[in-house]
Amino acid sequence: MDSLKFVSYMSNQAQILTNKDIEQLLFQIREKNKRLAITGILLLIQGKFVQYIEGKAPEIDKVYEKIKHDSRHNDLVLLDSGDLENRQFKNWSMAYKKIGDDQVKAILGHTALNLDDLFLFPKQEKTHPVLKVLYNFTNSLST
Repeated sequence: MDSLKFVSYMSNQAQILTNKDIEQLLFQIREKNKRLAITGILLLIQGKFVQYIEGKAPEIDKVYEKIKHDSRHNDLVLLDSGDLENRQFKNWSMAYKKIGDDQVKAILGHTALNLDDLFLFPKQEKTHPVLKVLYNFTNSLST
């Protein structure tokens, strides 16, 4: 049996997506993820996408490789990855949440995520504020 793996990343939108564009994208992602047994969450934070996906390691590796070359993303930064014992989103083919500054402030005590700095100076740290926001929603939505 293949081990479980997760990947979380952040990217700029290559072009600004409307709510309808995002709905269509989510429909496509959810259908594909169901076929591949991939679960996760997509957040829109201050105009940037932050995604967490989980599934069997070979599938996650293939999907992440495709994401890295997807023209809908610019400046993709790997935030975190690793092995899992249990899925965090076993019932979510792809949860979605648009995160407002007020929610960021409630989680962090401030709204300064410095997302552009992360693109300019990427670090492999689990302490970056965007990961705190991501994992806050991971913990609140997972079942």
